[in-house]
Amino acid sequence: MKEKEDFLELLKEQDTAEKPDFKELVGADEIKPMVQDKIDSQSKAIDKSLAKVRQANAVRLPEDLTDTASSGFVAMVQPNDVIEYKRPGIQPYVIKKLRNGEYPEADYIDLHGKTVEQAYDHVMRFLEFSKKHEFRTILIIHGKGQRSNPKALIKSHVIHWLKQIPEVLAFHSAPEWKGGSGALMVILKKSDKQSIINREIYQKR
Repeated sequence: MKEKEDFLELLKEQDTAEKPDFKELVGADEIKPMVQDKIDSQSKAIDKSLAKVRQANAVRLPEDLTDTASSGFVAMVQPNDVIEYKRPGIQPYVIKKLRNGEYPEADYIDLHGKTVEQAYDHVMRFLEFSKKHEFRTILIIHGKGQRSNPKALIKSHVIHWLKQIPEVLAFHSAPEWKGGSGALMVILKKSDKQSIINREIYQKR
């Protein structure tokens, strides 16, 4: 599809262009060697970078996410766990349709073979790309992580990040033919432009 080609070209251009590494993006002083869990250190650094993204966009996290976001804690899930999440106010039928694959994805990314830092970069850029093109449903293939250490490493981090992005309204593990528990169907918030168009349509009825 045209949009997919555009996003892949965007990734190729940005990957080949000279750019700061992950430490430069989040601040070298924010990544310090730790004798404790290496994954915990990575998670805290990435969470600080995510906080900068939210601050730059003047976005305030819902109170029920604040503690988790500020702690740098990533709740680890299992490779075959079926994941379900929705913001308050999202109707149950939305989750049901996501689970059944009734909302076709406008685009997708595949995170197989990526490190946590690379996955973070790809997810953030993909969400920005999706927002720009006013996509409502996207597919993120994170893999099950059966062979990662710990298991489901990328899967757990993707879930953690998505819960902190206000534009993400809901997500559910994909149906089997789209990746099953190794992928997420994600519903994004309508853009202001889409909301205005919808109001105009309903007002004319």
